[in-house]
Amino acid sequence: MNITLDLRTSLSQRLTPQQIQYLKLLQLPLVQFEQYITEELEQNPMLEDPNSAIDDVFSDDEDDFIPSLPTAQDAQSTVSEPDVVDDHSETVYTESPTEDFIVSEDEKDPFEIYDMVWQDDVGNESHSSDNFDDDERTPFQIKDNVTFEEDLISQLNLLELTEEELMIGERIIGDLDSDGYFRRELQDVIDELNSEIARINTLAQGKHYIEMHQQNGQSHSNPAKYYELTSESRRLLESALHLTNNEGQPTSIQNHQKADELKFFKNIDIETGERVLSIIQGLEPPGVASRNIQECLIAQTKHKEAAPDRDLALDVLSKCYEPFIRKHYKQIIKDLNISEDELRNAIEFIKRLNPKPGGGDNQPEMNSVIPDFMINRDEESDELMIGLNDSRIPQIKLNNLYDKLKKTAKLKKFNKDTKKWLKDKHEDAKFLMQAIVQRKNTMLKVMTAIAHKQKAFFYEGSSAMKPLRYKDVAEESGMDISTVCRIVNGKYVQTEYGTYELKHFFSEALPTEDGEDVSNKVIKDELKDIIEAENKSKPYSDEELSKLLGDRGYQVARRTVAKYREQMRIPVARLRVEI
Repeated sequence: MNITLDLRTSLSQRLTPQQIQYLKLLQLPLVQFEQYITEELEQNPMLEDPNSAIDDVFSDDEDDFIPSLPTAQDAQSTVSEPDVVDDHSETVYTESPTEDFIVSEDEKDPFEIYDMVWQDDVGNESHSSDNFDDDERTPFQIKDNVTFEEDLISQLNLLELTEEELMIGERIIGDLDSDGYFRRELQDVIDELNSEIARINTLAQGKHYIEMHQQNGQSHSNPAKYYELTSESRRLLESALHLTNNEGQPTSIQNHQKADELKFFKNIDIETGERVLSIIQGLEPPGVASRNIQECLIAQTKHKEAAPDRDLALDVLSKCYEPFIRKHYKQIIKDLNISEDELRNAIEFIKRLNPKPGGGDNQPEMNSVIPDFMINRDEESDELMIGLNDSRIPQIKLNNLYDKLKKTAKLKKFNKDTKKWLKDKHEDAKFLMQAIVQRKNTMLKVMTAIAHKQKAFFYEGSSAMKPLRYKDVAEESGMDISTVCRIVNGKYVQTEYGTYELKHFFSEALPTEDGEDVSNKVIKDELKDIIEAENKSKPYSDEELSKLLGDRGYQVARRTVAKYREQMRIPVARLRVEI
């Protein structure tokens, strides 16, 4: 085997850590970017916010003050903590008993000015707090928020139920989902509770035996003395009586058992479980603890006041539920022997019921969108004005004290780690300031390219939307496609027609009869208008919708119509039928 040595030349591209960090900053939305800047202000002392409160204490007249750290010679002398007499007195230093020490102007502690400010603030706070009497201070009130489960249990405890019924009721309530449904098998819950009852009864019987043995004392006439439990066995049995669940809390059975009373619980059968489940479904809100939507709607209907519409709605839900969910209204009219108007009133009654009594996804979302860009039209020139919403972002700059400390680090007797720390923090601060400026310019370039390509949208609205690809914006802005994707992802723009995600302006192109390309969003709007204007007693099928779009100049296949309809969450024709 021959051993040879080869020399090869290769060229490869690698991203520096600063470039990787910049790409991450470019991808962050406005709120997350603001949080990132705030964290950097807290972690890097080289950075400061000129609008912060503490920066107002230091004026620009202190440019001649150069902070310095204590030298090795200074470290030989010790100085005690300053004693502050009051807010207007001077700081008095106590000299060390070993050696006289005088602090000159050039040897001031660079952090001394911060200590004085903070001590002054503490003195003001303590002084202001003395102006109020202790009797006038109002204790902090903690709001008592009752959970959904606690509210149901409190309602259940107001009813006249046995302890076994309360046990199975609390267990059912504890197994409810976030939307208020009970999706476990009732028999499984009963079997688990019966096993726990048997274990508690066994432990209670053992406890009773221990108590009887202690009362009778050491009786030699009892032959069972030879089979008595040892002291160690009794200790283990007594400790086992303090039964806890997996979360370390007492079990629901122990909550119903008195410590000084011998109590044996009865096993729970399926009839008792069904009866308690029906009672819980009648609590507020009605329909809670239902096992399916049919049971939920029936429970809510029974809870309503008696009325003709209510009785008919109950018959529809209990006798004709399958035809009802499939909207086979003719079959319901035939089976119940009712008129079309009566069925319409019953359906309107059912629509007012709540399919999710526990809340869950039915609760309105309180999330708000903060736009990253704002586009308005100039009143005089009617030109588009594009701006970056950076009012929330802190305006950072280099801290003067630490910046001067870094510049004078070579003249001071700092160790190697201190110099390296100052250098790294200074480089990180300068990079972050440059990255913020570069991020702003890059985002404005991409947004300007999008606005130029979709100029008709900002003047006429969604009907003038044009097909647009990421490649088109990359060529317009001179950026890479990956950079465009990072900027578009998760960003929003505020226009006079509403706030839109930047992804909204990108869409596929479909040809029209004239040979021009049109955005698929325009076709979706046309499809939505057709479906909203259709006859609800006989909705259009996907094939008919395709023909109607063709009459408007859009050649769209039936499969494409079905895909667009599903994307807009519009059901098929048979499920859009209304009376």
